[in-house]
Amino acid sequence: MKIKSKHIFFLKIAVIVLLSLGGAWLFWNGFYFSTLFILIGIVAIAVSLYYDRKKLIERMGRMIGGIRNADYTTHFNTYHSNDELDRLMEEMNEALEMFRTRTQDSMVEEAENKAWQKLISVLTHEIMNSIAPIISLSETLAEREVDKENETEEYKIMKQALETIHRRSRGLLSFVENYRKLTRLPQPTLQPIALKPMLTSLQQLTSPNGIDFSYEVYPEQLILNADKGMVEQLLLNLLKNAMEACEGIKEPKIEVRAEKIGDNVRITVSDNGQGILPEAQDKIFIPFYSTKSHGSGIGLSLCRQIVIRHRGKISANSDHKSTHFKIELPLSI
Repeated sequence: MKIKSKHIFFLKIAVIVLLSLGGAWLFWNGFYFSTLFILIGIVAIAVSLYYDRKKLIERMGRMIGGIRNADYTTHFNTYHSNDELDRLMEEMNEALEMFRTRTQDSMVEEAENKAWQKLISVLTHEIMNSIAPIISLSETLAEREVDKENETEEYKIMKQALETIHRRSRGLLSFVENYRKLTRLPQPTLQPIALKPMLTSLQQLTSPNGIDFSYEVYPEQLILNADKGMVEQLLLNLLKNAMEACEGIKEPKIEVRAEKIGDNVRITVSDNGQGILPEAQDKIFIPFYSTKSHGSGIGLSLCRQIVIRHRGKISANSDHKSTHFKIELPLSI
């Protein structure tokens, strides 16, 4: 049976103590040559303890160096025994694996976010550059006056067409401007926010729609250090999304819960609406994507951008009976 490392350590200490006592007794009785051998044994065991400690420190040092240099492939070698040191190594490997996974997910999410922002920026720039002269030209031609005598039926049709082009171009320009918000979202201006009064004011939005709205804040005086305007926009978008999901539902209900979890604030917005299809749950935060025929695909994308600006996370879980949006924001950035 393999001896545990802590037992080996205490055994070596005990041997050093016994050899020291024996060496002292031999020295006292004049057995100097035997005392020398005892002293050599004590030094050898002490050196062994030193190298055991040095070996452990070097292993931990290599791992820390790997983490510092963003090399997360480093791991402690374990022998799958019941040894305390071996179990500690396994726990450190598990912690590193969790850290690697979270770091990779964060990097992928950040890269994806930057890619979408760049795409939206390029698209909106090109669309606006193309549509601006169309608006200007159609507006100029539609406003040209013609004598009543020279106004033919063909001219009237052409004028109506130009007015339609102008109107639809304006609508498209407004649509593109909304998407530009995703790339021009400012950095948050932080201030203390009392969540309970904010939720109380938001409750008025659901009352006219006949929706049973309830909220809970724990602790009641919970304060979040964030951008008030952005957090209000975030909650407004989620509540609007929940109200639309509850259309046609008997006894519609929306619940909001805000609670302190460690150093974070978790806000959960739940509804008993139609739910989100499983194949759509991974796509709802992607810009341009919408499950609604009249949706723009900007609301939840904007929510995600606001949460990212606050170094938080947002996720959704849904079935055919309910939907839960979960937001986690740090108490202070």
